Formats: sequence, C-alpha cells, structure tokens
Amino acid sequence: MTMAQASSPPVLTPHKITRSYSEQVAELRAIKDKCIGHLQNKEEWVEKGILGSILQALQGSAPSHVRTEEDSVRLLCLELLASISGGGPQFLNPLHVVDVVPTVLSYISLTHQNSPRVVLTALRIIRNMTEATSAALPGHDDLNRLADAIFRPEHLESFHAILTQPSTDSVIQEQKRLVLSSIARLCNKEEHQNVLADSGVLDALATILASFIVARGEVIPGAEMVAETDGLADMIPAPAPRGASLALTLEAISAIICNSKFRCCMFVLSPAILAVLPLIDFTPASAEPRPPGAGGAAGKSHGAMDYLLPLMPGSQSRSSSQVAQLPPSSLSRNASSNRRSQTYKFTGFDPASEDSDADNPESPVVPWLLNLVRKTSGLERVAAASVLTSLFKANLTRLDREQELAYLLVPILCNLIRDHMKEIPPSIYTTTFIDSDTEKDWAILEKTPEVLARLVGGSEILQKSAHECGVIKTTAKLLKDAYELLASPLIPSPWTAFPRQSMVSEGSPPSCQLGPPGPVPLYIHRIRMRYSALTLVAGMCSSREDYRKELASQELVPFIVESLAVRPGKPQNRKGKSASKKEGKDGAERLAYGQNPTSVILAACHALRCLGRSVSILRTTFLDHDVWQPVYKLMKHPDLEVQIAACSVVINLLASSSPMVEPLLQAGISKILCEQAHSHEPGLRLNAVWALKHLILEVNNSRKKQLLEELEPGWLIQLISDDTSEEGAPYTRPRRSTDADEDEDMDAETTEEEEPHLWTWRGMDGNPRRMNSPRMQKAKEKLEMLRKADLNPARKARNDMIAIQEQALGFIQNFIMNPNTPQDQTELVDYLFSELGENRLFGILANKLKVRVVGAFGRKYSKGRDTLALYPQAKIIMAITFILVHIAASIPRHRQLVIAQTELLKLLGGNLDNESVDVRRGLCHLFENLSVLEDDEDRQPCAQRASELAKLGVLSKLEGLETNDADLYVRERAKAAVAQFKTPAMA
Repeated sequence: MTMAQASSPPVLTPHKITRSYSEQVAELRAIKDKCIGHLQNKEEWVEKGILGSILQALQGSAPSHVRTEEDSVRLLCLELLASISGGGPQFLNPLHVVDVVPTVLSYISLTHQNSPRVVLTALRIIRNMTEATSAALPGHDDLNRLADAIFRPEHLESFHAILTQPSTDSVIQEQKRLVLSSIARLCNKEEHQNVLADSGVLDALATILASFIVARGEVIPGAEMVAETDGLADMIPAPAPRGASLALTLEAISAIICNSKFRCCMFVLSPAILAVLPLIDFTPASAEPRPPGAGGAAGKSHGAMDYLLPLMPGSQSRSSSQVAQLPPSSLSRNASSNRRSQTYKFTGFDPASEDSDADNPESPVVPWLLNLVRKTSGLERVAAASVLTSLFKANLTRLDREQELAYLLVPILCNLIRDHMKEIPPSIYTTTFIDSDTEKDWAILEKTPEVLARLVGGSEILQKSAHECGVIKTTAKLLKDAYELLASPLIPSPWTAFPRQSMVSEGSPPSCQLGPPGPVPLYIHRIRMRYSALTLVAGMCSSREDYRKELASQELVPFIVESLAVRPGKPQNRKGKSASKKEGKDGAERLAYGQNPTSVILAACHALRCLGRSVSILRTTFLDHDVWQPVYKLMKHPDLEVQIAACSVVINLLASSSPMVEPLLQAGISKILCEQAHSHEPGLRLNAVWALKHLILEVNNSRKKQLLEELEPGWLIQLISDDTSEEGAPYTRPRRSTDADEDEDMDAETTEEEEPHLWTWRGMDGNPRRMNSPRMQKAKEKLEMLRKADLNPARKARNDMIAIQEQALGFIQNFIMNPNTPQDQTELVDYLFSELGENRLFGILANKLKVRVVGAFGRKYSKGRDTLALYPQAKIIMAITFILVHIAASIPRHRQLVIAQTELLKLLGGNLDNESVDVRRGLCHLFENLSVLEDDEDRQPCAQRASELAKLGVLSKLEGLETNDADLYVRERAKAAVAQFKTPAMA
C-alpha cells in the first residue's frame, strides 16, 4: 500500500495526499526536515495522524533487489519514525497503538534484501524507543514489553546475521553497535537470556570479543598451533575494526550470562575464545617463573594472562612488618569452598560439589578480564568488571582468585564510584539535554555500585576489602544524593512566541494522542542511583553484623523506607514524620522526590531484608521508623514480584524478639500470610510459610491454634508431603547417601532417547576435525550437562519444593515449642495430632526420609541409566529430627508414641553418620530426649525405650560418635545419650 492509498481522518491530514512515488518522496522529505530537531512539529504531525499513514505504507511494501523510488519512500518513512521515536516518552503511546515495533523489526532482516541504511534506521527506531521507555515515568516504562517483542527467534536470527557481518564499513559497524546496545539495555529476564544464548547470539558476541583480543595483541603465544590441532584455526577472528565498541560488547555479554553457570560456560568455551585464549603452559623467555603464592595459586603453573597481572604478596620471606600489611593467608580448600558457596546464587551445580581446579581449570579469559579492568577506564572498565563478576559468581575462577579480586578489583570499583561523584551544577537541574561527558559520568556512577554489590555479596573477604575502601560512607552519600529535592522533575515545554494548540479532540483516535512528557535527565539519573545504591546496601550487609550496624548508623533507613513508595516524600526521622503528618503533605513537594519504579521498590525490600537480619536494628532503627507499615502495604501490591519481596522482609520482622510482631498481627498479617501460603507461585508460597514459621513461635497457644486453622491443616499436610515435582526429574546418576544436601548437584548421563542439544553453538558445525577434537567434545559434553542443570524445570521445581517443605516442617516444629510450661507444650502436641492425624504425620515424616527412585523423562522405573535416586537432604532431616525432639521433650506418653515409630527411627538412626554435623547433633539430642527418665513411674517405659533403640543399632552408633566424631558437641551429646541408655537419668 502506498501513501496515496492510506486512509486517515481528513481533519487530521489537511495536506494533499500525493500519488506518485516521486511526489511522496518530496513530501516525506519535507515533513522529515520539519520534524528533525523540532519537538512541537513532531507533536503536531502525530496529532494529525501521520503514524497511521507511515505504518500502512511500511506494511504494504516489500523490498526489491533494485533500488527504486519505493525504496526511498520506505527509507524516508523509517527515518521519520526514527525522528518521532527520538522525541521522548510522550510519543510511546501512539507508537505502541499503531504497533510500530513488529513492523520496524521486519526491516532488520538481512535476508530480505533490505539495504544497510534501511536496517540501520530500523535499529535506530528500536534504540530510540528503548531510551524513551527507560526515561518514562512508572506506568509507561515497561521495558519487558519491548524486550518480549524484540527477543523472538526470527528477530534474533537477524541480530546474529548483523553481528557476524565481516564488513568493516561504518554503516555495518553502527548496526552492530545498535544491536549490542539493545541487548545490553533490554536483556534482564532469564527467558530472554536463554533465547539469546540458544540462538547463537552469545557465540557471536564471544567472537567479537575475541577480535578485540586479537586487535590488542593479547592472543596467547602458541594459540595458532593449538587451534590448528583442534580445528579452530578458522575461529581466530580478524582484529576488531576501528570504532568498534568494546564496552558495548562486554555489556551485552554480561547481560546474557548473568546468573547462569551454563551461559557463563557457554561464553568461556566459545570456539573463538578457546582459539585465542587456549589453556596452555607458558613461561616467558625473558622472565623467571613466578614463585609459589605470587600472582595466583601457590604451587600451580601460570598461564600467559597471569603474567599481565602484578605480583601478589607471597607467603615466603615475609618480614614481621610486611605481614601486618598483607591479607589473610589463603584459605584451605574446604574453608574456601564453603565461603565461595555462599556467593553462588544460581540453580545447577553447587560449588562445594565441584571437582578440583585441576579437573575444571580456569579459563584464561578470567585473568584477561582482570587485566582489562586495570588497563582500561570508564565504561569499558565497568563492563569488564561485570563480566568478570558473573564468572566469579558462577564459580568459574580458581579458589584463590577471591584474594586477588579483593586486592585488584574491589579498590578499582570503589575508586571509580568516588571519582565520578561530582557536584552537579544548578544549570543541569532543569536542562533537557546533557553533554556527552556528563552522560558518561552518570552512566558509570549508575552501573558501578550494582557491579560491586554483585561482586561482594556473600563474600566476607571481598566485603572486607570494600569496607576498607570506605564504601559504606560512599553508599550512604549515593543514596542521600539520590533524594535531593528537585523542583522541576518534568521536562518543560519549549518556549515559543506562538504556543501550539493541541489538535486532539475527544473523538481523536489513540494513535493521535500523545502521552505524558518525560522527566529531565537529572531525575532519571537519580532514580537509577537509588536502585544502584540500594543494591550496594544489600550487598554490603549480607554477611557481617558490624557492617549492618555501620550502615544503619549512617541514617539510611529513612531513605530505604521512602524507596518502598511509588510516590516518596522527604526522607526523615520519626519526629520529622510526626510533624509532617500534622502539617500535611504538599503535592508539588512529593512530586519533587519523583516516582519509584518497581526496580527501586524491589531493591529497597532486599536492602531491608538484609539489614533486618540484625536483632538490634529490628529493635531500634526499624521500630523507630515504623518499617512494618510500608512493608505491610506492599504485601497487597498488584505486582507479584513485589509481594514476594515484601514477604521476604516480613520474615525478619516476625522473627523472635521483634517488637513489630504485635502491630503486624493487629494489622491482619496472619490472614494475608495464610492466603499467600496457598499461592501457586512457589516464591510467594515459600516466603509466606517461612514468615508463618516465625510468627507461630511468638504467639500464645490459642493464637497458635487459630493460625493453624487459618492455614488449614490439610494444606499444611500437602505442603510437607508434596513430592509430585520429583517424578519427571530428567537428570543424574545414583550417589552416596552421605552426600546430604547436594542431591540436586548430581551429574547428568545422556541416554539414547534424549534429544540433541537445542542450543546453537556454531563452533561445532561443519568441521570434522573440530567435531572430533577431544577438547571440543569435552566442552560440548560439559555444556550439555550444565544446560540440564541450569534449565531443567523438574530440578527447579524440586528445589522449590524442598525449600517449602523445610519451612513447613519448621512451622510444625515451632507450633509445638512453648518455653512457658510443659503443660502448654503437651496441649499443643495433642492438638497437632488431633488436627493432622498422629499416624498420618509420622507416616509422612518417615516417607520424607526414604531414598526415592524415579524414572528420567517420565519413563517406567528400571535399573539403568534412566533412573534417578533422590536422597533426603540434610535440612529436611534436621527439620524432622527437631519436630521429634520437641515431641519427645513433652511427657512420657509422647515419648512412647515416638518410640513406637520403628521405621521412622530406623531411618533416622541411619543418618547418625551423616556428613552434616548439624544432623548428627540433632539426632544425638533426639535420642537423649527419648532415653530420659521422667519419674519413677516412667522407669519401666524408659528401659523399654532404651531397649528398642538398642535393637535398632542406635546405641552402638552413639558409642562410636562418643569417641570418634570430629565435633566436640556431637561427642558430648552422644556421651550423655549413652549414659542415659545405660543408667536412666531423671529429667
């Protein structure tokens, strides 16, 4: 369809509709010239209905092999859309109404003979809409909607084709920059990350990064010979052309690989990365080998990339004065592994279950990235640190690399934040446009705290390094600056001697109606800084109590509390809030503090949850600022993700000795939690049951019974007995029963019936030598195994189920706990049996302790590679054990009930040699309680209980623990239990 054929309301298109292409070209060019750089003209043409005419013209035309006037019309239409989409957030509504995104995306395909200029212009429209959406006010800022439309297989195939073009032409390079920018800005959901990896886009990005390695002259010596052997010689790319963006390449890679070990491995095992950075021994001709402990792991050979890094302090020849200036010595393997496992946030393999460094050698890309951080600056430095952080979090770095990151990376990031915390001149407060230097400074300041937060979260070593760099005071300033008063947050209308009257009437179509204007750049910057600073607050207080207290002492809580509101007011202390309530709030003043998007609200919830792990902060700072009130409101937020985050805060607000339990109860928190415990969303169900577990411990007997009724006993039974998600678990081999807590970490074994890999790794295609290379085959097998671990829905469902079961069992444990009187506890145990069913409860507990054998892929059970053994996890064993501990702590009648559960006790006794020390401690406590003598009337039943336990082999195992266990507490508990077995002691 041509412009002449497009129909629009006459009143909105008073200009003459021409019929020839040459006339259309002239008219479109005239309109474009009027719109470029002139906001009011853009608004006027949109209100006239120009968007509908443009879209009809684009949808009705098809590209041709020969350049024609119709091609010129198409290009001008796209250029006009690019101009309008660059006008700001007010144009988003009409653009979405005419469904501009799918039409524009159809023009990015290289296979449809679209000219490079057409593809480039279409990509600019996507970039402009992304920027406008990022700058829009809450309610108009749905980046996920845009990402859902863009990250589809047909469009990603075009992205891949654009990224793999060999041409160094400036138009082609700009196409690549725009694709990289779209990925970096829009890819933040797991489904998008996975489809970008599966489509080959991640592999293309790795190849582009390899071209920068070539251009920098940092290909490992001897790489060409190794690549030839593995059939990878053709994967060494040409040097990156001048003008290519290393920062955008790294940002796009970081966006895709974040939070996934599979995607991280897919990046480091990309054929192009393996070709330029092979894992080979290297000793420079002009230098002596490094001594053990210098610049890396002690006693290990160093790759070429390690020689680019400075020498780290070694353990030998240290003077006493040097020791005080050095970090703690390297941790032992066990200690380091445990510490690192705390930082591991992804589904899939737990670092503690991984093989040694020798079996999983670190990729040379890790030290290369670390060196890149040290040698570059600005956004390149931040992006390189972000990719490196993802690899570290995925446990793809050497165990000793954590110390190196503490020395080399953390201080750089802390200094980067401080260096860009510049005073903002008053002239920028209301300006619509900012210069490129300011834009770059702001971008660095917005991104660096988030990268640092991800890096240090869960690692005491890295948190200590950041603390020594003064990051807590820096974080406080960042958050406080983000709440400075901004008198004019919205972009003012441009001044004109002849103000334009809107052409939109009541009956105007939606495609002619503009949306609200966007805010000034400083407003957008401050909103992003809120998110970044809040993320860093959570990262720094995730582990250590003293850091939590120091953060609270910076008076940050009022700012975090205001970040929970969509329309925040002025952050202030409790006295200030009381005064403001009396005086009332001024609407204009509240607008001056902006509107918080969902991302800020979620970050504030996470920060409060981490701070709320401190009992002293709960009792003082949180109480002083009535933290429970805004959190309670968020429990009923329409966004499910916000409900989950708010519920995670409530878990700590209802913890033992929290002063906010009573006000939350009076507000009706129990009803909301019981409703959410029935949610179909596993995350919300988990947090609700967890919060109820805390709440049930803090209330009296009558309230406990009321809570159980509200939750529904039948639903509680279902929560602890639901094993349906285990039935189709398509992974892994049988393992030892002593591997407690890690059954989700089992290795996968491939069967003949399994489908081939669904992800696209172009490096394995078309080259027989490459496909038969042992190194490439090993890489392929590892990726297939990790993909199952990362993306298997049955594994994720099982993890969710186990977490919920643990908290539901904890609810039962806390229900029967009552520190006041034994009579109260006896009453609660009897009530629990009456509501849940005594035999039913014991039967479920026994069933949870059994090894379950399920068939992979839903097939019938068989003794082959297609079956899976699921062993009970330590946390489930502990929860069951302590339920029985409290039942056995009641009266002799209850102890007799427990001792009658022969199967249950036999299963528990089999775990007295469990690897988990907490399980062994709990079981010793249980058997000690079962063998206690209540009074003289209990003497014979007590002897009978001891006899039954001896028959089950419990006594002999306890005697072994008494002398041989490595844990002192276990030895003492076992000794006490054995003594009671042989000579019953009065309770």
